This record gives sequence, C-alpha cells and structure tokens, in this order.
Amino acid sequence: MDNLKKAAAEASSFFNRAKQFTEEKLGNAEKTYYQADLDNSIRRSDCTKTVTERIISNTTSLLQPNPNERLEELVLTKLDRKVPKPNNLELLGNCFVEAGNEIGNSYQYGSVLIKVGEAEKRLGSIEKEFVQKSSDCFLQPLKSFLEGQMKIIQKEKKILETKRLDLDACKARLKKFNETTPQKLEAEEEVRRAQTEFDRQCELTKLLMDELSITYNHHLQCLTDFVDAQLNYYSSCSKILQDVSKQIGGTGIRNIPPTPKQISDGSPFTYPLNSLPPSFTAKKKAKVLFDYEATDPSEISVSANQLITIQIVPNDNDWVLAESGRDSGKVPKAYIQIVD
Repeated sequence: MDNLKKAAAEASSFFNRAKQFTEEKLGNAEKTYYQADLDNSIRRSDCTKTVTERIISNTTSLLQPNPNERLEELVLTKLDRKVPKPNNLELLGNCFVEAGNEIGNSYQYGSVLIKVGEAEKRLGSIEKEFVQKSSDCFLQPLKSFLEGQMKIIQKEKKILETKRLDLDACKARLKKFNETTPQKLEAEEEVRRAQTEFDRQCELTKLLMDELSITYNHHLQCLTDFVDAQLNYYSSCSKILQDVSKQIGGTGIRNIPPTPKQISDGSPFTYPLNSLPPSFTAKKKAKVLFDYEATDPSEISVSANQLITIQIVPNDNDWVLAESGRDSGKVPKAYIQIVD
C-alpha cells in the first residue's frame, strides 16, 4: 500500500511539473527566475561543458586524423584487443628502407633512401610517444572531467529545475484559493516545503559549479603539459631531420645533386692545372654545396660549405678544375656554386 501511495504521489508530481512547464511555454504561468549569480554560474557551466567537448573533439582529430582509425581504436580498446600498429611515418620509413635495399646502397640514391627511411621510422616512433603523452596529460583529464564532475553538475541542475517547477506548481495551486480554508492552509504549507527544497538545491548546485574555478586551474596545467609535449615533439623531429639532412649532404633531399655525367667518349679526365692554355686559367672562387668523395686520381675530395678556387673548362658542362690547398683535380660542376 505504501509503495502504491508513493507511486501515486510521484505520478501527481510529474503531472504537475509537466503542466507547469507547458503553461510557462505558452506564457500562461508565472516562473521563478534564478538569482543573477546562480544564473551566471549555470551559463558558465554550460559553456565549460560545450568548449570542453569541442576541445576534446578537435584534439582527437589532431592526434588521429583518420576517423576510421579512431573508430577502430575505440572498438579494440573496449574489447581489450588493442595491439601496436605502425603509423603512416613508420610505414613510409619501411617503404624507403625496402626501396633503398632493392636499389642498392652502392648507389647514392639507394643509400639516401635507407638513411631517410630510418629517420622516418624514428619520426613515427616519436609521434606515437607524443600522441600517448598528449592523451595522458591532456585528453584523459578532460574526458574524466566530463564523465565525473560535469556529469554530477548536470544531474544537480536537472534536480534544481525539477524543484523550481514543483515550487511554481505549488504557487499556482495556492492562487486558486481566495478564502482561508483547510485546503489553502495545506497549499501554503506545500509552498513553504517546496521553497525550502528549492533553496537547498540552489545552494548545492551553485556550490558544485563554483568548484569549476579549481577545475580551470587543473585544466590550465594540463594545457601547459600539452604545449610542452608539442614542443618536445617538434624539437625532436627537427633534430632528426637536421641530422639526416647533414648525412645526405645538404639542406634537404630536393638539393641532392645529380650524379655527374661521364665524359662522352669514356676517356679519363686529364687537365693538369699547370699545363692549361692561358685562356683556360681564369680562376674564380666557389662554394661547395655537397660533400664529394674522389673516385679516381684525377679528382679531389671536397666538403660541403668549403671555399675552393676553380677554373672553368670550355666545352665541358660536367666538371670544373679545383684547387684546395695543395690539392688540385676535377670536381662535378653540380656540386659547386660560384661566389665571384
């Protein structure tokens, strides 16, 4: 019997709330408005929820741009079957290394492919660390906030709105009585109880929302950690790329020179400096763009950024004569840049 009475009371309360809500929407009922500070707190909590959801969504898109990959990771994580999977940089690195091995590291192109491939794989490994670090220090705290503190705030806000509807429904019922009757006294008592419950819920809800200021400080630290993770990630990537750029002899793959062409008739290059006609011996300064290792006695080895003296050989588009200290010999024209 008690359960039946309780169910009937709850059904009556639900009906009164629904009626009050409908009347308010139609403009036929008065509504109790929240105090300004409580209303501002509610607006701030709603804003916090919205922007946090947006931040999580966009950060997730940054860390994993492919939505299908995100869905796959989510499903595997829920099934506890998540296994390490190479990312795009690691796949590219493996491709470069395989291609370099197939071409052969005896060729400059093949050797550089292998070096760049290893660098790409290191970049992929660092990217994985960055994604994991960003998830741990930034995404997970924000998600925990939405699933914990914000969910409690949302629940208490719904209860607050329910208490307000109950209060306004009681006030509307009281207005129906003009004379002092037992029913009016009972309605007044209901208004007092509803007002007390409403005030208590206002205080509780505002207290919970005021704690958002503390949460902001925590999120600020999480954001700082995320920026630090990005800084470390891009710094590490920059160092790897600078190192591989130095190894392959330039500022990037696009600046690697072509292999010098062989002399058309296959004969060895023989232009000793001291035997050239005067018209051939105009000397100029040049900067070496790339490291070059001599492959026969008629050549000299030079290093990137080295300044050398050269002599242009008429009718030869592939080689120049170079002097470096006491050494002299031929150097590929594609490896130098005339500076005066």
